[in-house]
Amino acid sequence: MLKTTRRRRMRVASVLAASAVLAAVMTAAPAGAAPRPTTSDAPTVGLDLMLRADPWKVVQTRRAPDGTWDAAREVPQFAGFRYWTTVVDSGRLRLFGLRSSGPTSMQFVQSTQQPDGSWPAPTPMTGLAELPVSSQYFQLGRAGAAVVNGRVQLAAIDPTGRLVHTVENPDGSWQPWGAISAPPGLGSDKFFSLAAAEVNGELHVVATMWNDGSVLHTIRHADGTWTSWGNVMGAAGTPSPWGWPHDVVAVGINGALQVAVVNNSQSAVYHTIRTSDGNWAGWGAIGQQILGQPFNVCGADGANVNNELQLLFETCGNSGALYHTIRHTDGSWDRAGYVQSAVDLSAWRPVADGSAAGG
Repeated sequence: MLKTTRRRRMRVASVLAASAVLAAVMTAAPAGAAPRPTTSDAPTVGLDLMLRADPWKVVQTRRAPDGTWDAAREVPQFAGFRYWTTVVDSGRLRLFGLRSSGPTSMQFVQSTQQPDGSWPAPTPMTGLAELPVSSQYFQLGRAGAAVVNGRVQLAAIDPTGRLVHTVENPDGSWQPWGAISAPPGLGSDKFFSLAAAEVNGELHVVATMWNDGSVLHTIRHADGTWTSWGNVMGAAGTPSPWGWPHDVVAVGINGALQVAVVNNSQSAVYHTIRTSDGNWAGWGAIGQQILGQPFNVCGADGANVNNELQLLFETCGNSGALYHTIRHTDGSWDRAGYVQSAVDLSAWRPVADGSAAGG
């Protein structure tokens, strides 16, 4: 693919930049630099969708276990967020988002949904340094998070296009940013998208690259060490047609890592699994299989809901079309359903690119 075409696709993703968040959960607790929330209430497992709608609004809805959707509502506390990610921590949905803290810096803040469904105003994540604003790299702040051994871990893209990482302390503060070593031969290339997941008590990070379109994978072990980056394409093969990947989903389910990648080929969405023994399955071209026709897909988001993978696809068009599907434990996929036929989003225009979390 010509570099000019790839850059045009990146500009489209930038103009449409958004975050849609899926999360299996629905209870909440206060946010801030305080001990992590706990609850004795049994969580109601469903799929929570939080998406950006022009201009810079955040809208929330929920897909119940019976497949029905709640009425959508705006969450004004999060208006203006650049990117965000979520985790389900002790049965409660927590959100970590990047917002402007001044003309030259950005900061990550956090909030936790209350039991009544409301969201407190976001507060700074104590211990994390602000990130300088980058006029050269619009992917600054794309992030992924997971709860690993009872503690939240967050990975994000910094202003230089590299990855940084932090861990929440038991008192609710955060460890300083630490750089995740770049892949050998990275040169001037930068990370474009990433996703994080917990698998067997370890943090897995999957990321795509800006220039060469690689899909890479690394693991942070319980002792804090990282494995060398591995090229998923080298392990799972390169499907055909294969365009330039611009969003990635990573979800841990039953001791395996499931990965979905959105690219600008006609098949649009590919899926693979890394089994517990470290082997990768070949890519499956699921785009046309579940969508039924080619779509220009800009974003994908995923969550573990009742040990099944639920995916949301966001098209690039001005209509902001959203599609939802489920991969069942037997490997079969549901035909993707049009979300706007189940929940009224006509008051907003959803836009693509996102991140996800599951309980």
